[in-house]
Amino acid sequence: MGKQEWLVIIKDKPNSLPARMKVRPQHLEELKPHIDSGAIVLGGATLDEPLKEGEGMKSNGSVLIIEAESEKEARGIVEGDVYYTSGVWE
Repeated sequence: MGKQEWLVIIKDKPNSLPARMKVRPQHLEELKPHIDSGAIVLGGATLDEPLKEGEGMKSNGSVLIIEAESEKEARGIVEGDVYYTSGVWE
């Protein structure tokens, strides 16, 4: 069947923003190979509310588009992410 695009929407656990920010540099670094290979097509934080000038981002989760052969392969990318392994994501 070939590769398919998987839309993945993941909520953060309550009160996990400090943990998210702590591991964010590692998260971004570890995404690079998936981006370079084309496995991650798009990704970013989801927000509680629109950004306001002078205020920080209030994220409540993440959204990814993953190109993979199977749901299992897409889940493997998600479950290997430091946001998942460190308990940021539900």
